Formats: sequence, C-alpha cells, structure tokens
Amino acid sequence: MKLFIFLIFFISNLLAITKSEVYKSYKQQRYTKTCEEGTWIFNKNKNDDLFNSILSISCVNADMINNAIRISKFMNKSKLSRHNASYIATLYLIKKLLLQLVYDKIDISNLSLPKSSHPLSIVFENIAQHNYKIQNEKYIVYDNGNKYILSKTKNHKFSIEIYQNKNLISKRIYW
Repeated sequence: MKLFIFLIFFISNLLAITKSEVYKSYKQQRYTKTCEEGTWIFNKNKNDDLFNSILSISCVNADMINNAIRISKFMNKSKLSRHNASYIATLYLIKKLLLQLVYDKIDISNLSLPKSSHPLSIVFENIAQHNYKIQNEKYIVYDNGNKYILSKTKNHKFSIEIYQNKNLISKRIYW
C-alpha cells in the first residue's frame, strides 16, 4: 500500500506543469502545447494577467478559440490584457457569425468589426464587403494571393481551407 501511494505521488509530481514550462513552450512557438498545458494550471494562475495573455494568445494561434474566450474573462488588469481580451472576443464573435452564415444564411454585410490577420477575420471581412463567390454552398474568398474556402462540415461545424499557389496550406475547423 505504501508503494502504491508513493507511486501515485511520484507520477503526479512528474506530470506537474509549471508556469515556466508554459512560458518556455510559448517562446518556442509551440502554441498547441502552451494552450493545452497552460489550461491545466490556469485556475492556479488566473489572476496573472501576463500568464493569461500568453496562454490565451497561444490558444488563438492554435485555433482553440473556445479555450481562449474562457481565459479572456479574467484579462482585465492591464491595458495589454484588455486589448487581447477584446481581440479574442472579436474572433469568437466572428466564428459564431460565420457559423450562422454557412448554416442559416444570415446577412453579415451590414456588420463591421475590428480587422486582424487571423483567417476568421480575413474571411469575415471579405464576405461582409461582398468580396467572395459561392460555389456548391462554399464561400470562396481571395485575399493577398491566398484563396480561402469557407464551408460546412459534419456535426454543425465549418472549415476554412487556405490555399497558396493552388496548394492547400491549412485547414481549420470551427464550431
């Protein structure tokens, strides 16, 4: 029994994630790892605005917008964190509006939101400005030499495929 307790204690310490490890992953631009591991220790660090900003921006870069929006609720102590929280909230809103667009055909042409270089923002902005084509229920956008295809996927989700020189460079799925 003592051996069993020791093993549990040893394994739990081995799996312990620290803020410094999360920062290290962020500096290495390992955004998915940063988001996943940082989320595990978020509750212990939710009052640290710098940690929250790094974690939430990593989640955005890893296309884990739902994680980022949960973290952004605590980002209010500094100008930078409030700015990042607004950016994340805007991407979350765009994600929801694009979901409604592909499934419910809502009109987004009268909407104006802050722009960014995130694919959600690029697709939204072009569609809102009527810079798109529709083929087979897919919205096709051309921007800065790239082709973006917005379409429905299974389980009430949608995808954005990004092509550069006719080569698929990224496919992102959102819900």
